[in-house]
Amino acid sequence: MNSNVSRNDFLTPTWFLIAAGLVAGGAVGIYEMFFGHLFATNSSLVWTLPLVTYIFLALMSTGVSLVLAYGLIMHDETITRHTRALLIMAIGMLLGAFTALATELGSLLNMVWILLSPNPSSPIWWMGTLYSIELVLLIVKLIMDLTGRHGVFDKPLAWGTLIVAGAAAITIGAVFGTVIGRPDYHGAFLSVVTLVSALVSGAAAIVLLRPQSALTETAGRIFRQTALIFAALVLIRVVYEAHSTVVGMLGWASVWMLVPFVLALVLLQFAPRVLALVGILGVLWVQYSFIITGQLVSLGQTAHWYGAVQSYQPNIPEALILVLGIAVAAALIKLGEQYLMSNQRQDAT
Repeated sequence: MNSNVSRNDFLTPTWFLIAAGLVAGGAVGIYEMFFGHLFATNSSLVWTLPLVTYIFLALMSTGVSLVLAYGLIMHDETITRHTRALLIMAIGMLLGAFTALATELGSLLNMVWILLSPNPSSPIWWMGTLYSIELVLLIVKLIMDLTGRHGVFDKPLAWGTLIVAGAAAITIGAVFGTVIGRPDYHGAFLSVVTLVSALVSGAAAIVLLRPQSALTETAGRIFRQTALIFAALVLIRVVYEAHSTVVGMLGWASVWMLVPFVLALVLLQFAPRVLALVGILGVLWVQYSFIITGQLVSLGQTAHWYGAVQSYQPNIPEALILVLGIAVAAALIKLGEQYLMSNQRQDAT
């Protein structure tokens, strides 16, 4: 154990919350994978809160990766001097996302099998593959940073991360946008939404987790700019749904979704961490809304019959998977800060 890390570092309220989340969520995940089915899915509604959790954390990780890659390519010192911290954040969030995905797929083996059974015509396969490649790139960069190996490979790694992370975020939108017969999904619009939501939530996460540093100002600026774009996208969708005559479209956007991002635009300087959290919750709200709403119209003869509109509420096990994904990400980030950042304490103002 690093001499700068003591047992008392784990006896904090934050670690108690993380431990509670790992135990409660882990118990649900183990039961789901090995003993029985707990999630509120059915033959028509197959993507529920565990998948939302995966997408939420994966896109947040993407946003952090994009900010870091941009800083490395543009030699922005306010970002590059926090390279290791941002790598730890991105890796932790992505592994938290994969944890939620493993429970959603029912088994770790199922997740591995998707990668080992290539289907280039499937956006879902590309999504998993791109995020696996992104994880490898982030880990390679972290190892290089820890060993002090910088030089000729830095910029290619940054460009590779930028391209792969951006493509992964766009592909998540394509997973839904290419689903035939789901009017609330159809089209390229969701790929734009997922890419921008990654930037919003990633920048907000940096503001939330890296306070009182020079990075906060840069991340805050990115957060406000992308929040404005995201609010515009939501507003466009609200207007479109209000005038749409597409059969079977329920509409997932609401004018109330604008509130978190308008607040961030106007008041971020007064309470950056609070409004960053509000922005992150706003992004989760949007992602949850479009993923669930798109499945609520039955497409075949089920208990609800064709064309019937279902209802959905996450049950307690599903909510605990959200807690598990966040707890895994938080635990990995805290461990990384305690064991890998000791010689960079900090810093960075």
